[in-house]
Amino acid sequence: MDKIITPHGEINLPAFLPVTTFGDKYPLDQLVRPYLHRVSQCLMASYHYARQMKTRPKMPMFIDSGGFASLFEGAEIIEHEDRADIRTKEGERITPEDVLAFQEKYADIGATLDFIILPGMDRAEAERRQSMTIRNAIFAKERCTGSLVLYASLQCWDAESAARCAEIYAHAGFSGIAIGGMVPRSKNPEYIKAIVRAVHESAPQCAVHVFGCGQASLIPELIKAGASSFDSSSYVREAVEARELTKGAGIHAGIYAALARLYEINRVINSAKKPEQMFPNAHLLERIRQYDEIKSQEEGGKTHVKTGNIDQRGAATQRQLEGTEGRRARGTQRHVR
Repeated sequence: MDKIITPHGEINLPAFLPVTTFGDKYPLDQLVRPYLHRVSQCLMASYHYARQMKTRPKMPMFIDSGGFASLFEGAEIIEHEDRADIRTKEGERITPEDVLAFQEKYADIGATLDFIILPGMDRAEAERRQSMTIRNAIFAKERCTGSLVLYASLQCWDAESAARCAEIYAHAGFSGIAIGGMVPRSKNPEYIKAIVRAVHESAPQCAVHVFGCGQASLIPELIKAGASSFDSSSYVREAVEARELTKGAGIHAGIYAALARLYEINRVINSAKKPEQMFPNAHLLERIRQYDEIKSQEEGGKTHVKTGNIDQRGAATQRQLEGTEGRRARGTQRHVR
């Protein structure tokens, strides 16, 4: 598959999907998001954060299932004959039918509700989680209507279990497979490549997405192995870290660092594309220099951030970014895929 056509625009593959959040927990995301259409073809958002969305971005969106909630302390998995749900300690219920309904309303691409298999997990529990993940995928596929492009979420513990799952999804008629559980295995690139290769060889007609992969050095190898899209929040995490090194430069330093990181990832992906597939807006840094003036102005002790798309007084946001929550690297609650 070279292209995904959605109501909000085309996505030329391979592609990188920057993860964004909604709500107030990660304020830098709100400042960066107005620029993402310039350097990205599609956004990735978790079901957990997408439900806090007040205004839908005017570009393609991939909304995942929020299955990482099954790892939260006190979370409970509730099995049914043909599907499985998650109930959090707070009593929130995450069901495959609710996830699908939300995705059909707001997403262009959606991934089915899955149950993450961590490295070293007991084999019986790993098999149980894979079985529930497959059942949820088939459950959603049978009920999916409209223009939503539905990817089947895949969880595995080795290449053989990945291949078996991919074969089931290919037979069920899915157009895409989304591989989860790779973030905890990010330090083992050979394992990730083996999983991608096994999925692609077992379901060659399916597009293959890899959750949580933002390593520019690894992406070209995964494209060769058969992957067609990737997502990560690493560009924002690294922007927060960059801003920590340049305190006093203003909020714009974080915005610029995040966009620069996306530019580098897009440059890597474009190098793997045919000329006609290249995303035309990948020359981000030059576009910023030419068209967007990102500056901070001291006005009565408050930082004023002004760009072509953003005009916000950022004192409160800056304090948040400098606080513990703002500095903390995005962990499992942001995107543990």
